[in-house]
Amino acid sequence: MRASALVLAAVALAGCGSSSQPKDDPAKFAVSVVDQIVHNRYSQVWSDLHPKDQRVAPFGEYVRCETRNPVISAPRSVKVKSVVEESVGLGDGTFVKSKAVDVRLGFAGGFNVTHTVHVVASHGKWKYILPSWR
Repeated sequence: MRASALVLAAVALAGCGSSSQPKDDPAKFAVSVVDQIVHNRYSQVWSDLHPKDQRVAPFGEYVRCETRNPVISAPRSVKVKSVVEESVGLGDGTFVKSKAVDVRLGFAGGFNVTHTVHVVASHGKWKYILPSWR
């Protein structure tokens, strides 16, 4: 009897953990983040930044930093190339599971750039993280 109660408790806890996985499409979220950044809407996109990265890059600091190097040419096209599971580091040095979304940006003259946006589940919503090189 006691063993079955433990099994039921474990199953219930496992079910609770899955509720934090967002129902929204991670690719659509990543495209939304890219759209805000390429249109220099840094004060808006900061709210979609993972809370641990927000602590590393507080609002004012993040907006000032991004504004120093604004995007000067918005892409003509944005296309998701792939979405894969990948471990990624947060600003505090911890590693978490993420969805690595490869987004291809098409510019005038046939120039293309593929950028990987890492999105992480946080309290039932997708949040993006700053690339390590930022």
